[in-house]
Amino acid sequence: MHPLLAIALLSGCRTSFESSGNPRVASRTWEAMLGHVVTEDGLVDYDAIEADREPLDDFVAWIARGDAMRGKKKADHHAFWLNAYNALVIFQVLERGRPASVLDVDGWIPLPGSGFFVETQFQVGDDWLSLSEIEHERVRMKELNYRDHAALNCASMGCPPLLDELYVKPKLRDQLTSQMERWVNDPVRGVRVEDGVAVFSPIFDWYAFDFEFTSAGDDPCTVAASHAREPLHTQLVDLAEAGCPRRFASYDWSLNDASGGAVRP
Repeated sequence: MHPLLAIALLSGCRTSFESSGNPRVASRTWEAMLGHVVTEDGLVDYDAIEADREPLDDFVAWIARGDAMRGKKKADHHAFWLNAYNALVIFQVLERGRPASVLDVDGWIPLPGSGFFVETQFQVGDDWLSLSEIEHERVRMKELNYRDHAALNCASMGCPPLLDELYVKPKLRDQLTSQMERWVNDPVRGVRVEDGVAVFSPIFDWYAFDFEFTSAGDDPCTVAASHAREPLHTQLVDLAEAGCPRRFASYDWSLNDASGGAVRP
């Protein structure tokens, strides 16, 4: 853990957000809304959610219940944390008045995004957790599945596309594989080849350990090729044989807002 993060946690200087919603049938109503407000491109119509906050507020209230995961098995926990993270990201965006970028949320720690990801906490079951703690402690280090990076959405244009349904145990493996394929084959947010070099989302660089360790040592070209369609698949296989020459694209931190007909540049 970065020493500044540890200081922030120990000093207790975090903002707490809670929902006043009713946790009744929360999963069904929130999933129905996801199908309505998430665009084909995986962006979010925040106007539509703000016009009817009840499904989101109810789901966040359900997340806070101490029995939300009681009696559930490992695969249920995996899906729960993915759904919790994505919902709390949207919840915080709205609670903060829809900032132009999540990096605009000021924090005490002099690190980009600390106000949004580290210094804001939510009740999840019996704990108060930040988005950073959910991502790193409940998902990354617990599940050890690089496909989770395609499932977590950080409310930014550079993020992998948001899924328009909840992750659920019976089809979690298929959902994660589908999301990974969707992300890799997006030339703007995922992977492309330019001038004989693979160009990756910087997520492949920020979490290089995850992709290498959980793929048994494969290079990024090989990992991406296993999820790529033609002609990208063949291009990446050829680059892998050449040592995977690569660079990383710049990350677009602007809000992934599809409200009012907005579209991704």
